[in-house]
Amino acid sequence: MPHSFIPDLPRIPLIYAIFLAITVTALGAARVIRSRGRLEISSSMLSPMGSLYSLTTAFLLSNVIFGYSNLRTAVTQEVVTINKLGAVVAVLPPDARLEARRLLFDYAQSISGDESQSMRQGKRSDLTQLALGRLLDFLGSEDAELPPNLPRTPESNSYLRKASDFAFELMDARERRLSLAGQAFPRGQWLAIGVMYAALALLAYLVQGGRWTVTWVSVILMLSAPVPCVLLHIYSHPFSSGLLNIASVVDAVLERSL
Repeated sequence: MPHSFIPDLPRIPLIYAIFLAITVTALGAARVIRSRGRLEISSSMLSPMGSLYSLTTAFLLSNVIFGYSNLRTAVTQEVVTINKLGAVVAVLPPDARLEARRLLFDYAQSISGDESQSMRQGKRSDLTQLALGRLLDFLGSEDAELPPNLPRTPESNSYLRKASDFAFELMDARERRLSLAGQAFPRGQWLAIGVMYAALALLAYLVQGGRWTVTWVSVILMLSAPVPCVLLHIYSHPFSSGLLNIASVVDAVLERSL
């Protein structure tokens, strides 16, 4: 099933616009402060201030990347569990096996289609919930039981236990994925980064003089400072940013197994 996936990155230009506004404000504030008298501020203060900004953003970015890694693990676990259930139901009679795989396919397809879109807003899909409910209802019904006259094999002997275990694993994996996908970067931490950058930019303009120097300071600030925040946004919204495309992952499973 083909999917046209275009990364949705509407906030990245907004991030740069915010940093540009902070930079212009810091430049204006520095000019006003300098016009009111000579300041005795050492340029050596720039190094610890820049280091503090870098360390803070690096710490926050490492936490966000860790959360992204957990999300990717949850998606992988869910896909692997779908594969396991597809293999387990292979011991059922033809009609029941066909129904079980159809329900698995419907569930995986709803993840690939509807829920991959709803997760961009950190929400769950009602259609996926219904598909999961139908699958669980089938696995808990008499239709999913092995007939008494079916020849016994190691796979059929462990069928009921494995089907029950994998069904619970599938529910757990989905809830974990939805919980991790709904985590957004706290606004308070974004505000802290903005305040720190404003202090860094103000200090840079206060200790640097001359139009040419100020121009290059502005260019360096605008080229480097927003990058950590852009990465924070991408890793904290991996579905909307295109960093993690669950549709392509699930579709690959459907093509190989179901």
